[in-house]
Amino acid sequence: MRDGMFVFDNVVHMYDNKASNIGPRGEQVARNLHGFGVALSNEQYPANDHFLGEELSVEEAGRILFEESQTDMAMAQTVPLFGWWKDGFSPARRQYALKEAFPDRVLFCGGVDPLFQGVEGACNEMTRQAQEWGSVSFKFYQAHDNSLSWRIDDRQIAYPMWEKALELGITNVQFHKGVPFGTERMEHMHPTDIQQAAIDFPELTFVIHHLGDPYIDESISVAARNPNVWLALSAWINIYPIMPREALKRLGKALMNVGPDRLVWGSEAFVWPNVQGYIDLFAKMEMPENLQEDYGYPQITRDTKRKIFGENYARLMGIDVGQKLKTIHGSDERTP
Repeated sequence: MRDGMFVFDNVVHMYDNKASNIGPRGEQVARNLHGFGVALSNEQYPANDHFLGEELSVEEAGRILFEESQTDMAMAQTVPLFGWWKDGFSPARRQYALKEAFPDRVLFCGGVDPLFQGVEGACNEMTRQAQEWGSVSFKFYQAHDNSLSWRIDDRQIAYPMWEKALELGITNVQFHKGVPFGTERMEHMHPTDIQQAAIDFPELTFVIHHLGDPYIDESISVAARNPNVWLALSAWINIYPIMPREALKRLGKALMNVGPDRLVWGSEAFVWPNVQGYIDLFAKMEMPENLQEDYGYPQITRDTKRKIFGENYARLMGIDVGQKLKTIHGSDERTP
């Protein structure tokens, strides 16, 4: 907990960048990702020096999350990118391993891809991950190398997966939008294909990651008009150390147009290992008066931080925060 606020990290990735898992063109993409991390780093908030060629142990991940930071819970998210990585950048098996090591504190988010596994194969794998590994959500990456892509509103490719999720009792699905890794076509990473699917599947919650950067205005517009579309602040907090004003403007737009009830916290561990540092940044964050005056952005209140840090996602996942804190820490230590 941070200052009596429940911290639920929605975006943790147990990656696998060993040579045995990287495909023929994957090494450059892995280097691109590491370079992206370095570009958004400084001495106090460094990128992971061991990102390439190694995989983080579950013990080290647990130490960073639960001993060195005030994170109460985390979701380990599969990254089903099978073109550049043979088993995915963050394979499902690795995310499940973290969940098994910390069953009271980590949830497992599965992931599939209908282009590499086929629609039927993807649905079958969703069933296996849910029934055998306890997946409570699924993460999707739609844009790949050589212009391969699929759309969220495709009735033949995507809709069978949304129907399968609901059949499995899973009510939230998550999407990487924007933020290209390699040679994906940018138009394939645009968030507007969520709109019709959100209308057709009102029982599902669709989560857009990274505020869809660089399609931030579009992502916020989609969420503002569709109550079952949420925004994950993954990668947003990570730009703050080097471009704080830009980060504040992005958050201000989201708060003004969507409100604080559908925004969720994500640290992007373990690309950046200083999880506690980012928690500290958000806990102390304020909206400058000139941004409030010039753009109409609302203040970043304690209530806003409390919701974003963890209570929003706990609500979405049906988690009783007080009971969970008693399970983890032995008592509910929240403060007003």
